[in-house]
Amino acid sequence: MAGLRATKMRQTRRRLLDAARRRMIDTGYHGLSLEQVAEDAEVTRVTVYRHFGSKLGLLEAVADDLADRSEVVPRMREAAAITDASDAFRAMVAELCRFWSTDPDLFRRLVGLAAVDPEARHVVADREQWRYEQIAAFVRRLDVRPPFDTAQAAVAVGAMTAFPACDDMSVRLGVELTALPDLLLPPLTGIIHLRPPQ
Repeated sequence: MAGLRATKMRQTRRRLLDAARRRMIDTGYHGLSLEQVAEDAEVTRVTVYRHFGSKLGLLEAVADDLADRSEVVPRMREAAAITDASDAFRAMVAELCRFWSTDPDLFRRLVGLAAVDPEARHVVADREQWRYEQIAAFVRRLDVRPPFDTAQAAVAVGAMTAFPACDDMSVRLGVELTALPDLLLPPLTGIIHLRPPQ
């Protein structure tokens, strides 16, 4: 009985997250109504509050779900485990581009929200801080080019591989986000030394 209840709760949570994602893309965070999410998921508003506590809690869960669906955390660990620092860096750049391709419409909403909503800014800021920390760890394994020091190089690499920069390149050049590593790596070698690929 407990297993059935847990399964139903997971299914309900999945429906709520899917409904919230669709509503966020369609109307943005400010237009997101917990009543509409509940209606779309065919549950009561109380169920939404029970699962997420608040509208901000729902936003946090949508962002967490995006990371879970994309498997960005384990994939970044896999890239970090590559012995050769240059190959590891290339894998990290490829992983970030793949991550951005997971749900670009939702990323656009989240990035836009971070720019205008102080209440929700931390949802994106916390995740961006994690991304910058990962990038810094990859950069520390490499030699940086003047005039950069290691911290500056990590910030520059982070800015060049951020979703807004990658999305803009993808749209303007008419290429898939997953095709961007080949375009990003040459300018990134102006910041860090990369051994040529074998």
